[in-house]
Amino acid sequence: MQLLAELREEHRLVDRVAGSLTRLAVRVGGGGVTTADVLDFVRVLRVFVGGFHHEREETTLFVALVERTEVPGDRGPLAVLVDEHRRGAAMVDELEAAAGETARAAAVARRLAHHLWEHVDKEESVIFPEAAQRLVRGGLGRLEGRRPTAGEEEARALGERLVERFPPLDDPELIRGDGCIACSAFGVTCGGIESEWWSSWEREFHRTLDEG
Repeated sequence: MQLLAELREEHRLVDRVAGSLTRLAVRVGGGGVTTADVLDFVRVLRVFVGGFHHEREETTLFVALVERTEVPGDRGPLAVLVDEHRRGAAMVDELEAAAGETARAAAVARRLAHHLWEHVDKEESVIFPEAAQRLVRGGLGRLEGRRPTAGEEEARALGERLVERFPPLDDPELIRGDGCIACSAFGVTCGGIESEWWSSWEREFHRTLDEG
């Protein structure tokens, strides 16, 4: 599906920007990072990631899943993702407020990078594969999102430049993983795909596969 392909492509940039945030956090303590650098990250995260990428997920993909596949939007995986979008936006506000404060900006940048990585991992490994199958079964073979505005295109291009200026760096404190079990919300606010989305026939189907 076109929208899912676009979102996956955008995830590649989001993943790299998270690595660049980690690089930023390391460099902040040693100098050479300006307030303008931090505010450039804020612009990319607020305009491109939040205003374009997350907006299309919520208003197009998630709506289609609720309407065409009857998965719940007020609980389970979709509610978790929407909440993460809100929490991520709040962290971007924190980063903006901390732009001129070295230690605080580094701490927020690292926390925000961890948040983005976990969010991308759960969408790539669980939500998008499930969404593609369910939408087709729901009779929706094509799903398109809106085109970016000029400002959103500029923010995306700025993100690419930031990745060059701050080469992405992995954080050894973060262990990345696939599947519901790697999600911090699993067993806390969400029971996972099997519990929240599977119908009785799906559970029986998967049980039969496991046994045979």
